[in-house]
This record gives sequence, structure tokens and C-alpha cells, in this order.
Amino acid sequence: MDGSSERSAEREDSEEGPSEEEVLGLQLPVPRRKPHGYLSKGTTYRHTVDLCFCLIHEAIAKSQWEKAAELMLSYLQTLEDGTTERQRCAPEIIWRLGSEILLNHPRSTVEDVGLFYERIKNVGIRSYLKISLEHVFFLLCNGSKDEALLAATTAESWKYGRASLSQENTIKLIQAYRGILDYRSWLEKKAAITQGDMSYATQLNAVKEMCIFQQQAKAAFQGILKFPGVWDPFVLCYIDLLESSEEKEEVEQILRDYAYDPKFPANPNAFVYLYEFLKRNEASNEALINVLMDLHTRVPSHKLMLEFCDLLKQSESEEHHQLALKVLFDLLDFSGWGYSMEAWRQIGKRLKTSLKRNQDLWIEDQWKSRRSWWPLYHFTEFHAKKEWKEIPKLAMKKALAAGILLGPGCAYYKAVCRLGRKTKMKKVRAMKTFLKNHSCSLVERRTQRQIVFFTCRKTTAAS
Repeated sequence: MDGSSERSAEREDSEEGPSEEEVLGLQLPVPRRKPHGYLSKGTTYRHTVDLCFCLIHEAIAKSQWEKAAELMLSYLQTLEDGTTERQRCAPEIIWRLGSEILLNHPRSTVEDVGLFYERIKNVGIRSYLKISLEHVFFLLCNGSKDEALLAATTAESWKYGRASLSQENTIKLIQAYRGILDYRSWLEKKAAITQGDMSYATQLNAVKEMCIFQQQAKAAFQGILKFPGVWDPFVLCYIDLLESSEEKEEVEQILRDYAYDPKFPANPNAFVYLYEFLKRNEASNEALINVLMDLHTRVPSHKLMLEFCDLLKQSESEEHHQLALKVLFDLLDFSGWGYSMEAWRQIGKRLKTSLKRNQDLWIEDQWKSRRSWWPLYHFTEFHAKKEWKEIPKLAMKKALAAGILLGPGCAYYKAVCRLGRKTKMKKVRAMKTFLKNHSCSLVERRTQRQIVFFTCRKTTAAS
């Protein structure tokens, strides 16, 4: 009976303590459940420790850092717990809670935090690499570049037991951050050489050091790109290093792999980096369009979509002109673009051009899925009054689009025409003339097509 109760307690402890797989990232540990029975006659050491943990968590949530620090001193006793599961989890919990408390404590110093990291590394041996990486971040944030480089180099060569996949991945990440430190040193040497305030011997020595930093950084970045992940900071540094050596073909290949290789997770920034590189190197419009087309399928609201429209308009392809209209409609589906003067200017211009070229079917194709919700989303009288008061130019651009899509009876269009009779009389008159000369709206054009269709059917039936 006693043995079964001990096993039951073991299972309960195992459920309450966060496992290594469950605690990911650098988040704080959270109590699984509020401990029960700690005020009863059967209060145990473990219940007291659980209560202390809950109180620490509560103090941190309320930013009571002095209280949390005092409680943390008591919680350190959990390192002496005889339960295997608790012994395994305790160092990581102490690291996460202790670092958060020290980083926010009003009387904490840089030396205190550094000493804590050094001590906890040796206690939490399983989390040594993660703690080292956080220590590197802390040193960098406090301007201690040399100490950060030393900490990263030490962690890079650290080994414990049989190397696991998790250890290898963390070591690669540490190497990549060491690469950023080398990249920063390379930039500093490059800036010093550019200033030209050196003797020939000093300059020659600086060039040699710069080459060493460059090679070390390139090797580190090359290593991290072999693993799937979102590595934007490393990619940007790597590209800068390669471009400085005029290795443009290699840069393009790396960026294409980063954007299109299925082993990397979906990352719109990869297409942005590729587009910016191609644009810097004066690639053809076709190449730029292809990259932005892929970006559009992933993020139709991206700020580069206006540039995409400009490129499509420069093309001689009718398909590209039709796509430009679609891109603008997609862009204005998002509320963040609702006040964009440029977006409304471009869509108004595209709508006018499409009507003049009898391409109203293009407009109808985009409008049919938006007819039920765009009027309330963009074109109410409330919108007109508010936008006329804040940005009259924007209201005029939107009124043109509203008039073309909904006709002169649109509440937004009528409100802007009424409000602009005095200050924008010429523009209002020109807008009215355009709508009058181009069948006023898509509604009327669609009605005309239906009349023609039924007339043809009757004529065919009669004959």
C-alpha cells in the first residue's frame, strides 16, 4: 500500500512539473494548477515548494520584483528535491524565473546578472546552451561585445554526453550569432579603413583582420542556412558580406533558395529580399514581376504591391494590365489601406482606363465578389463626411471609384459632390462629365448587356 502511494505521488509530481518538451522558447514557467492541501495537517515539503512557486509567479505578474527575489531564495531548496522529475526541471525553472527577476529588479546590476548566468549554467547543465545564448543576448544589449564573443565561443565548443539533435541545433544557432559578432567587427574595420586615418602598416593589418572576420562570419551564416528556419537577420548580414565581394550570382542563388526551397517555412520577407536584390542589380521587369507575383499570392496587402502595379502597367501584356486592377482591389480589401491616397488614385486611374478601352468586364470580374460588402466598407455617407473633413483629396479620389462602381446614386459619391460644390467645383464637374459619358456605372452597363442578350434571343426564337 505504501509503495503504491509513493508511485502515485511520483506520477502526480510528474504531471505538475513542466517537462523539457513542454517548456519551449524563453517563456516563464507557469504553475500547472494551484496546489491544494498546503494548509492542511498533511502539509509537506513539496506542497510548500509548490506554494512558493505560485507566489513567485504572482509577484512577477504584479511586477513585485523585490518580493519575487525574496521568495526565490526560498525556492532554491527545490534543487535538493529527491524526485527525479523535479530535480530535472528545477534548474530550468530557476533560470527562467531568476533571470526575469534580476533583469527587472530595481537594484540589480550587470555584474549580478552575469554572475547568475555563470552559476546557473553549471547547475542547469541540460540547458547550458540555451542559458549561454541568453547570456550572449544580455551582454550585447549592454554593449559588452568582447564578453559576448567570449561567451559565444565558449558555448560553441561545449559538449555534454551524447550529442542530441537539440544540442546540435542550438550550437548552430550560437555559431550564427557569433557570426553576427564577426560581421559587426568586419563593419567596424571596414569603416576604419574607409576613413583613411591610418598608416600603411596599420591599414594592411586592418585589411587582414577584416578578411578573417569576413570568412568567419560567412562560414557561420552558411552553416545556419543548412537548417530549416526563418533566418532573416543572418541572411541580411550574409548577403551584405557576399555583395561586398561582388559574388552576385551566389547571392541570387541563396535568396532564391531561401524564398522557394520547400525546406524553409513560408516567409514573405524572403521574396522582399530577393526583389530588392534584383532591383539593386537592375534586373528585367519580367524578373521583378515574377517575384512580386509570388509575394502577392502570400501577402496581398504588402506595401510593395503599389510598386507591383507600376511594373504591371509598364508591361505590354493585357494580362498584366488586368492583374494590376486585381492587385489594387485586393489591396483595398484591407482596412490598413483605406486611407491610402496613392492606392485610391491608382485604382481610380485603372478604372477610368478600363472603361475607356471597353474593358469593363475586368472591373465586373473583380466587383462581383465585393458588391455585397464594399459599399458599407468604403462608400457610406459617414465615410464621405469624415474623409472630406480630414483629407478632401482622398475623398475626391474615392468618389470617382464609387461613382464608377455604384453609379451617381451612391451615397458616398453624392455626399462628396455636394460637399465639393464650392471648393472643388471644377473637379466635381469633370468627374460628373466622365461618368455621364461612360454609361455612369457598371450597373447600367450590365443592364444594357442583359437587354442586348435577351433581344438577340427573342430575335433568334422568332426567326
